[in-house]
Amino acid sequence: MLVGLLGGRCSRCGYDRCVAALEFHHREPAEKRFNLSADNLLRRWELVQEEATKCDLVRANCHREIEDELWRAAMEKAAAEQV
Repeated sequence: MLVGLLGGRCSRCGYDRCVAALEFHHREPAEKRFNLSADNLLRRWELVQEEATKCDLVRANCHREIEDELWRAAMEKAAAEQV
């Protein structure tokens, strides 16, 4: 249901063949209250939906690329602040 709520496909590349290959990426980590994993889906549906709206649905490989881009940007910023 959450996959459908977020469009049913990777928001980055459009992949939609296997739901198991899709993940939830929190756009603003500071606003993240909990992971959208099987363990946390036993919460009230309204809370789970609210958390999902803070996310982009992405293919697992795209998720890794996003996280790498964020990490590299943070490292570049830290290096620039050292100068």
